[in-house]
Amino acid sequence: MSKKVFIKTFGCQMNEYDSDKMADVLGAAQGYEPTQDVDEADLILFNTCSVREKAQEKVFSDLGRVQHLKAKGVLIGVGGCVASQEGAEIIKRAPYVDVVFGPQTLHRLPELLAERERKQRPQVDISFPEIEKFDHLPPAKVDGATAFVSIMEGCSKYCSYCVVPYTRGEEVS
Repeated sequence: MSKKVFIKTFGCQMNEYDSDKMADVLGAAQGYEPTQDVDEADLILFNTCSVREKAQEKVFSDLGRVQHLKAKGVLIGVGGCVASQEGAEIIKRAPYVDVVFGPQTLHRLPELLAERERKQRPQVDISFPEIEKFDHLPPAKVDGATAFVSIMEGCSKYCSYCVVPYTRGEEVS
């Protein structure tokens, strides 16, 4: 029986793209199949948005709602911009979280999950690696007539009101 991953996406279209990539990476590396039913998941991922404070708090609310599934051995991960901004603080606030990863390290998700199992402690990677994550992603699986095509990610402007350069990194095209 294949393993199932439930991914809940908060925020922008870039997060929708990243969630698709998470499913692709996990499917290619570890045979995970997506599910829409959180109760049948072996792995639950929250792909987060930090643009609005309410979105950040909603993530912690949702984490609390799935905490009881840890008793079944379910793994829980937090990715995206809140993860990038908060890092290990997420583990302090929700110690049952297994992996925390930023948008630039989603390609490392299988490795982080393996490290979590091997070391028996939560794993955090919110780095901005020099390598391009796009070089380490499997080909997209497209169902239907629409798909996301990433032409650029991040921003190098550092406007005083914006978190994008701090959560998604410098502009990459």
